[in-house]
Amino acid sequence: FLFEPALEPGISQTILDEVGISYRQVGRGLYTASAPQACSKLIAVACDAGAKVLNMTRFEDVVYKDNRVAGAVINWSAVGFLPRAISCLDPISIESKLVIDASGHDAIVAKSLERRGLLETKGYGVMDLCVSEDDVVEHTKEIMPGLIACGMAVSTIFGIPRMGPTFGAMLVSGKKAAEIAKARLMVRA
Repeated sequence: FLFEPALEPGISQTILDEVGISYRQVGRGLYTASAPQACSKLIAVACDAGAKVLNMTRFEDVVYKDNRVAGAVINWSAVGFLPRAISCLDPISIESKLVIDASGHDAIVAKSLERRGLLETKGYGVMDLCVSEDDVVEHTKEIMPGLIACGMAVSTIFGIPRMGPTFGAMLVSGKKAAEIAKARLMVRA
């Protein structure tokens, strides 16, 4: 579902149109799209643009150098299901110029920094989608050097209300995060 009670009217639809995702209006300000079609097309567009998907991996930690987030530590996801005594696969680090925490309410990148005392998160608030739609987009930003937060990770980091099954702000927040990343990378190039 896409809900835009407060966002600039039509901004989510513009993103869906760009990607070629069909949707229909089901009420004032409320639109619906097929979840499998929307997800598969968004993934395909990201891959076509050069994104790499690492299947069967999980985030374990951040690479932190020179007071900035500088990558991610990952491991094969099956390692987490093996007994510790036989799981001898050490994680690997992937260094990068930027990391984007788009991990939803779990905010796993931000939480890994919080465990080290480098960042404080507030936890997401109660459901209030009319407030959350605008707040998620407004708080999408580089929250510390090298780390951009978007989507519901923003909700957890800043204590913004959760929004339930609405995705308009997710699309807009993701697009804003991409624009921030592009601008940061252009400056650092």
